[in-house]
Amino acid sequence: MEFKKVSIEDLNILTRAISEQSSRACDISAGNLVFWRDYYDTSYYLGEDGFAVRFGNMEKVVSYYCGTNEALLSRLISLEGGTLRLSCVTEEEKEIIETRFECSDARYSEDWSDYLYSAEDIVTLRGKRFNGQRNHINKFSRLYPDALFCEISEENVAAVKDFCHGYFHSFGNEEGGVAAYEEEHIIEQLDNLEKYALHTGVLTVNGKIAGFSIGETVNDTLIIHTEKANTAYDGVYPTLVKLFAKRYVAEGTKYINREEDCGVAGLRTSKRSYHPLELLKKYSLVISEK
Repeated sequence: MEFKKVSIEDLNILTRAISEQSSRACDISAGNLVFWRDYYDTSYYLGEDGFAVRFGNMEKVVSYYCGTNEALLSRLISLEGGTLRLSCVTEEEKEIIETRFECSDARYSEDWSDYLYSAEDIVTLRGKRFNGQRNHINKFSRLYPDALFCEISEENVAAVKDFCHGYFHSFGNEEGGVAAYEEEHIIEQLDNLEKYALHTGVLTVNGKIAGFSIGETVNDTLIIHTEKANTAYDGVYPTLVKLFAKRYVAEGTKYINREEDCGVAGLRTSKRSYHPLELLKKYSLVISEK
């Protein structure tokens, strides 16, 4: 059973394989698997019996994801000597797996739960509960009437890369840290826009970049991978959130996944202010044959 190290060249293969999965977790997307491939030492298997992901360094242990594919789970259990550590398992998947396998050591952290929203809610921001976001967007429109939103392209990608560099280094980007990794791999995405085939958006004010977003659609879910903005522009984040959703929520897109808050208080407050339908729990657990 051969696992291949994930690379940029595998994007199309991963996209097709993941389209057969039911997970709405942000981790199980082609863009994220390629983006974090070195950080988590990610490889994949694709055969007649299904698709599996191997994380060589998920919290310093080896773990796998293959949805609820019983035959493949059994094969991996045998491969690993009788027990198998799984990661990125949603609660729905966990319940199905528990009916077939012995499960133990199930763990999840709220810090790493995904924020899942109604796509329609984010596109329209309709109703009293979104008064705050609409007020911020209206203020942004008044202050910056010449603001423009468009896709990242050959014409503006160099400016986006400069903005990205300035954004990360305004926080004193630590060499070798996760922020440095994130910056490096966002630049990689921007250098390979055609290969990644991601959704992109950049918001400018008087020709200067105020923020940008990168995401992808997996089945019925639009996943927002990256959202960076200059808060000197009042109302920039709510404006970016709405414009990106409005452009990329298509027919059949029911949900928006805005990923985790990683335990960061400001991110948690912001993400919860958009009234998620649920916090999508993602479990790590150990399974064996019954």
